[in-house]
Amino acid sequence: MSEVDTLDTMLRLRGVPVWRDRRNMRWGGYNEALVRRVLRDEASGFALYLAEDALDSDFITGIELDEADKRAASDPTFFHGGVFRGYEVRAGIEAVHQATGIDIGSTLGSRIEERDFLTGLRDAANAISRAYLRKEWISGPACFRIETRDPLPVDDPSLVQLSLAPPLSHDPDEYDVLIWDEQILPALDDLQQSLHTVQSERPDCDRVIQVGGGLHLSVALAVGYAFRQPTRWQVRMLHEGATWETRRERGELAGWQVSSRPGSGADGDLVVMIHASADVSNAVRASAGGLARAELQFKPPDGGNRFAIDPRVANGVAAGIAEAIREARNQYKPKETRLYMASPWPFAVMLGWHLASSGAVVMHEATVERDAYRVSCVLR
Repeated sequence: MSEVDTLDTMLRLRGVPVWRDRRNMRWGGYNEALVRRVLRDEASGFALYLAEDALDSDFITGIELDEADKRAASDPTFFHGGVFRGYEVRAGIEAVHQATGIDIGSTLGSRIEERDFLTGLRDAANAISRAYLRKEWISGPACFRIETRDPLPVDDPSLVQLSLAPPLSHDPDEYDVLIWDEQILPALDDLQQSLHTVQSERPDCDRVIQVGGGLHLSVALAVGYAFRQPTRWQVRMLHEGATWETRRERGELAGWQVSSRPGSGADGDLVVMIHASADVSNAVRASAGGLARAELQFKPPDGGNRFAIDPRVANGVAAGIAEAIREARNQYKPKETRLYMASPWPFAVMLGWHLASSGAVVMHEATVERDAYRVSCVLR
């Protein structure tokens, strides 16, 4: 069960909504009518985690596999297959057929081996993700709903449903920064590749992701970076009734106050502060980070507040900030770039989209009290 829990988490971090029999049956026991209804009317596909004891379950063999087979016979877009734990793929398919008379197929035919367990689970999660996207993404943009503080509603209609709390939480002090490198960033990279694969096969699918929800700024930056300009994706954000859209254009910082100065840390980092919705100076000073090689600050024309950035010109501003970061890196040759920002989350997506070729960027997330910052993700 712990292995299936890990696979479940990998799928959730890749935006795949998962219905689990043991988790979603609410009356303390297996409910045949409920499972048959889900498989017949609601599910996009069916994945069996075929460990050696799975075929001992009459519920799996007599009800779940039976209903999944019926659905596959009537719906050619319904995907189904096994993730094989302790079986060679062919041996697993034959074991299921011997027990049930059903050919589960090898659509998701990853073999999970002890010596490379997490890699095998990741391969299985990506195979399921691609199968899900092929089933559900027929045309138009890929619609994302991302929540990093609250659970996603059960009936959310979005194609990609990224519920990132857990492993994230409202307060960045409450999660281990390692989850970024170990879980979240690899999942975003895999999701981008899966969407790329499916979109390349589907001429009616636009190379656009459309994002709504509530995002930590570090997640917003990471999403923009995963689908950054060189990947040829465009990103459209829907936020508080306005539409924010990325596009290739020259930077435009007219009216913005941009200040740059060298620091005392000859081997230090480039410290970048973006004061779009609030002044972050005091919170940055309260955050241990060592002496800076240089500081770069950006302040909007009318001072910092949540309306300081007009969505209609935000993309040009983000492009201008990214260009200034690259120029400062060329001038000062810092080890890394430390980024501190206060802005609406769509602007962080835009900045991430423009940050290609900017070297390593260490994003810092503000604490709940907004009086300090903590390291979150590192974009490389």
